[in-house]
Amino acid sequence: MKNVYDLMSINEQKGLPRSYRFNQFIRWFTIFLATAAIAYSVWLIFSKVNADSSKFAQFVPFAIMFLALNSLLKNIFSLNSIRFTKDFIKFNYLAKRGKKIFWKTIKKLSLNDAKRKMIRIHYLENEKEQIFEFPIAFPKMLEIINSIAELCEDAEYDEFVQNVIINKATTNKVEKNDSEK
Repeated sequence: MKNVYDLMSINEQKGLPRSYRFNQFIRWFTIFLATAAIAYSVWLIFSKVNADSSKFAQFVPFAIMFLALNSLLKNIFSLNSIRFTKDFIKFNYLAKRGKKIFWKTIKKLSLNDAKRKMIRIHYLENEKEQIFEFPIAFPKMLEIINSIAELCEDAEYDEFVQNVIINKATTNKVEKNDSEK
């Protein structure tokens, strides 16, 4: 149960500002490999493949290029880091503009239970409600959700988020259940 207590008052324990990042070695290594595979495929197409090549030899460089391009695009356009400050949360990407959301504008936190599970942040921007989604597969998601919940006490939560948030009320229930066993 030590992990439950680590998530309580996480902003006090870890301090602000703080960042959560996708593993940079894996991200840049994957980008390098995908770029190398695309370059190799282009080289194969223009130097080795000709009309006399088998259909398999003509097809393989295009398949390699497609898979490498898919991996490259996923890595440069997916969420790279999340930064917490005392005034806002900022979501950063490698190849697209980041998104800054102020704590006082966040109204609701929920789970989008589609094919790709995402956390939705409902917030106000220019008097209109907006929705920002980020993947639940991001590293240290429990810490991130609990940090957001701590900094946005007035926000609403769906059933999933309520079950994930660790606060004094939920730990009292856990302690009560542990003592009954």
